[in-house]
Amino acid sequence: MHTAFESLLISQSNRLLKCEPSLFEITWRECAVEALELFDIDRLSLFPNSLILFNEGKLINAQKPGIAEVQRAKYSNKKPTEYLKLLSSSKQTITFSAYELRNSNLEVLRSLYQDGARWHCIIPLSMHGKVWGAATLGRLDQAEKEIDDIQINRLKMLCEMWLCYWQHSVLTRNLQSEEQRHINEGEQLLLLSKKQTTILNLLATGHSAKECAEKLNLSPRTIESHKYRMLTTLQLENHSELIQFALRNDLGKKYNP
Repeated sequence: MHTAFESLLISQSNRLLKCEPSLFEITWRECAVEALELFDIDRLSLFPNSLILFNEGKLINAQKPGIAEVQRAKYSNKKPTEYLKLLSSSKQTITFSAYELRNSNLEVLRSLYQDGARWHCIIPLSMHGKVWGAATLGRLDQAEKEIDDIQINRLKMLCEMWLCYWQHSVLTRNLQSEEQRHINEGEQLLLLSKKQTTILNLLATGHSAKECAEKLNLSPRTIESHKYRMLTTLQLENHSELIQFALRNDLGKKYNP
């Protein structure tokens, strides 16, 4: 007989494993709300230990129905670097009461209090043996509801499972995007004439338009005309993008007339 937490863990693992990478965040938020209900928490976030990634919005958050979402942009100018330093703590969790939030030296924590937070918990998360970032949990009421070590360990396990699925979904989406780009570029390459492909191959090997003209017994103006047409056909902006396109598609080899 499984406990409520074990049932939740098994169910969520199966759902996240089966969901399409593009639907991960929608599926994850459904899972997160279930966890919030089970542990009686109002909202949570997962974010990396990187100010750059934080500012780029590389985080996910969830909240119970009726609870306002934490607006990341609102905290970007609240000295978040000082807050991120808390992740270097050796403690398994770092918690703040309403009093500690209200009187904290950290602007982020004071702002959380002003936005209704009355309890805040940080759980550092690790991946591949290194601190990746953290999960943060929040409650908006004054009631002191203790979370014991067993619950903390369960929450940490759950959050690190989410993290693994999240990162895998990001990797898969990036690979699919790259694969689709290659397919699209392969189709674009077929739009070029044989002569244009030959010219592009020469340009990609570092030949100038004048040198291409000499090798192909054409005028430099004809080479430039073909370059312009290729930019239009391939929907590229300039010579640099044209050369990058050629190299990505295995052109730029030694010319053999």
